[in-house]
Amino acid sequence: MSLHELFSGPSRTRAIDPLTTRIDNDCYDQWADGWWDPSGPGAALHGMNPVRCEYFSSIFARELGCSPGRATVLDVGCGGGLVTEEMARRGYRMIGIDVSEKSLDVARRHAAGKDITVQYQAASVYELPFSAETFDGIVISDVLEHLHDLPRAVAEVARVLRPGGALVFDTINRTLKSYAIAIALAQKLFPVTVAHTHDWSLFIKPRELDRLFGNVGLRLVGLQGLRPARSLFRFFWTAWTKKRVQAFKLTNDVAVGYIGYATKQT
Repeated sequence: MSLHELFSGPSRTRAIDPLTTRIDNDCYDQWADGWWDPSGPGAALHGMNPVRCEYFSSIFARELGCSPGRATVLDVGCGGGLVTEEMARRGYRMIGIDVSEKSLDVARRHAAGKDITVQYQAASVYELPFSAETFDGIVISDVLEHLHDLPRAVAEVARVLRPGGALVFDTINRTLKSYAIAIALAQKLFPVTVAHTHDWSLFIKPRELDRLFGNVGLRLVGLQGLRPARSLFRFFWTAWTKKRVQAFKLTNDVAVGYIGYATKQT
């Protein structure tokens, strides 16, 4: 087997057998209040949150044509509510869904403590409990690379998005570079993320996402890289020694993390 064949991975335009992957999607039940600890298991999410929420908010402001207070947005796979709560703070009417009841309990308690209004409910992206064309916007952040049946998930989020609405996301590319950084370094050598949080075979090439979006009436419009703001050495050294993850920034390099948006055709 050639190096290219070894690292090409299965196509994400079809479902992947869960038995062939090593990913622990149940670990989030154990995070508890660690969701909101910048030095806890979600440290990397805290590092990314400011730049990605700013990006999401800017896309919605430009594409939806209405004030935040008039836009209803679904956060798919909201976890402990890091993105959901920040977007609500910016004025959006947020609904967060997740399969982890324990994470939702954390999200509800934290929002109540900050006097922020967010609606949370248990639901799966594979069977969203909402009518067609319900939402102006959809956030699916740090979720796509955890899904075994990506086509089904994309079809569901497209179904509940109104024509003219916008879907924003961030995820991880499936490349040699992403294996080295997101798996070998971040998950094994310098465990910034919890063991088996990610499986490289579930990472997604942008062209695959573009194809999946096109199949369900979504048009991929924007794409940018998402990486630590400082050098990788400083990023991993700080994470290892201080248990803190530094801020992220947008770049033109989408070889590892990337962020983007799509619109639903009218």
